[in-house]
Amino acid sequence: MPVVAVLAVLHVLIIVVIVDINASSASLSSIMQNAGAYTMEATSLQAGSSILSETASTYVLMPTAENGEVNVGPLIAYANELKVDRRGAQVLARFRDYDVNEAAVTRLAEAAECAESMMESQLHAIALMNAVYPVPGVPPLNTIPMPELTAEEQAMTDAQKEAAARVLVLGSVYSLNKQAVSQNVAACVEALQAESGARAGRASARIGRLRSLLWGITLTIIAILAITFSTLYVQVFRPLGRFVRLITANARLDEGKGLHEVRRVASAYNDVLRRRDALDEILRSAAETDALTNLPNRYRFEQYLLESGDSGYSVAVVLFDINYLKQTNDTEGHSAGDKLIRRAAECISSCFGESDDCSCFRFGGDEFAAVMKNCTPDAIRRRIDRFREVEKESDVSVALGYAFAEEIGETTVRQLLDEADRQMYAQKKRIHEEE
Repeated sequence: MPVVAVLAVLHVLIIVVIVDINASSASLSSIMQNAGAYTMEATSLQAGSSILSETASTYVLMPTAENGEVNVGPLIAYANELKVDRRGAQVLARFRDYDVNEAAVTRLAEAAECAESMMESQLHAIALMNAVYPVPGVPPLNTIPMPELTAEEQAMTDAQKEAAARVLVLGSVYSLNKQAVSQNVAACVEALQAESGARAGRASARIGRLRSLLWGITLTIIAILAITFSTLYVQVFRPLGRFVRLITANARLDEGKGLHEVRRVASAYNDVLRRRDALDEILRSAAETDALTNLPNRYRFEQYLLESGDSGYSVAVVLFDINYLKQTNDTEGHSAGDKLIRRAAECISSCFGESDDCSCFRFGGDEFAAVMKNCTPDAIRRRIDRFREVEKESDVSVALGYAFAEEIGETTVRQLLDEADRQMYAQKKRIHEEE
């Protein structure tokens, strides 16, 4: 869950960073577009001022054409330029609404003032020339706002009026204003470019930082996923694969490796395995043990014979049969018969079940067996003698027979069983005949 929460937060951060990058990119694009638009706006003032200056100067210098008529061509161009919305005051009014620095606005205001002064001189010069060479009152010439001449100017001769007009558009004051327009517009453009460059630089730097952050977050997510998958492999998948092999081999699982959940699975499985083993032990004991005497039963006797080696040791098989069991059951009841069986079993196990090389079994209703390994005939006889003493003390009667082989390889256990069984029944017959 912590890993999922961290990944969710990182993915949200990626979305936020991408949105911020897009916004910063849009801002950078807007800055560049506005810078171009502001530069064109500023230079349009100079362009319009230059057109007015050139057309007015041309008319003043060449007021008439070759046919003696008024040279209206420059005046028409002048009148048309006046209609274009790029006069100094107009451009300055728009600039004040733009998001530009004060230095650029100040420079543009100075350029606009000089341009306005130049236009006043131009219109004054055209009015002086119009007094000498009357301009036809036709569109668009009738839209030129020529000022009224003073009385002194009206009293001038035509030559004086022309001379005064040339001074207005060609004199030093006019030239200084023209130069000032060019310089101030250039300074305004430079200020605009510097400001837009700084803004673009900040936006680009922010975009760069955001991209670096985006890469950092992406690499962090990749690292977290790599660590998560490697951890899952080491702590989950590999232990589970090992569990499969151990379960197939019926072995216990390692509870000390893997994530908490994996260790819990191993612990639960081992607990089931312990319960199963305990149940198997109970079932095995129930399957191999005689419930009445607690001695190994006939099934365990058969298994014991199968597990015995083929050679390398001596062996003796002793078979027992309880006498008078049927008579006891018939006269005293089966409860007394069960007690007789238990007393006989205690006698047999006390005499023939005292060592690892001797095992006792009940493999029939009144039949028992004892198998002794690595024994001698004397040892067998001593055990039988001891058994007869215990038999009398316990008030039971048991017929027995035994067979001995010096080397088990020379005969088989089955043959020994047959020989012991023959001797046991012979003894049992003698006991009944003596009665």
